[in-house]
Amino acid sequence: MVHPGTRARRTLGAVEFQPPRALGVIVGGAFAAWAFVAAVVAASLAIGAQAEFKTFLAWAACALAVVLGLVFANWAYGLFSLSYVIDRDALTIRWGFRRIVVPIAAIQRMVPGRTLDAADVKGLNWWGCHVGAADVKRLGFTLFFSTHSTPDELLYLVTTGEAYALTVLDQAAFAEEIQSRAALAPVDVYSHRSAATGLAAMPFWRDRVSMAALGIAALACAILGGYVFAGYPDLPNVVELSFPELGGIVRVGDKGELLRIAYLGAGILAFNAVAGVLLHAKERAAGLWLMAASGLLQCVLMGAAILAYSRA
Repeated sequence: MVHPGTRARRTLGAVEFQPPRALGVIVGGAFAAWAFVAAVVAASLAIGAQAEFKTFLAWAACALAVVLGLVFANWAYGLFSLSYVIDRDALTIRWGFRRIVVPIAAIQRMVPGRTLDAADVKGLNWWGCHVGAADVKRLGFTLFFSTHSTPDELLYLVTTGEAYALTVLDQAAFAEEIQSRAALAPVDVYSHRSAATGLAAMPFWRDRVSMAALGIAALACAILGGYVFAGYPDLPNVVELSFPELGGIVRVGDKGELLRIAYLGAGILAFNAVAGVLLHAKERAAGLWLMAASGLLQCVLMGAAILAYSRA
């Protein structure tokens, strides 16, 4: 155990402690790089290929790889920026675009990791990265913001709320900074809180209804693209293009025009997704309407594709 002292050794300015991050950033960055390379390979296979279901699968794999690469890049950035800043009245854990504020007055004790059994962290877990939560024996529910390789590098902070697991190599210096501030009366009143910054602060990420609407629209777009590309090779070179909802206009044309249905669906999804997320920050209802409308338009385009294919 690290026991509190009562003497401040110097002027108490902000002090930042950074854990070892190189291994975790390299591993996370390698996953992101692998995903982006996979996206480039999939795109190279799809570009210029004949329109068929395999081509659609290549485009779908490209999109999924890009998303996966962005996710791992975000996590790698979170590790790169991970630090613990001890200010006059609060400890701030910086993790990517998120800030977790722990009041100094709420810290009850600090426990070295070597004195406790290893815990199974549920969350991000790879070499040099342990960010998530675990049930630690003798401490209970604990939030991990750690890059530790061995339990000796862990320092547990037990507070009046959750416990926190941090990677601190110089635990004596860290404990002294905490104790120096705990011995003084607080100047500002802080409470436990977690706040997002930058793009992560956009309300869309906390709106499950909007996220579900966008997810359904993306799924509908994928089904539309799969249907158009799967049936395309069997079509004759010249097909009948009919749009009864526009006054019964019927004409014939090259079957390549039918691919525009899939491309139009993808374009609508991309535009409405970006515009909807940005508009959601100002007016939730308008942003949600744009995302839902994207899904409805995919259904309309699907109906047009089915009609065109049935008359081909």
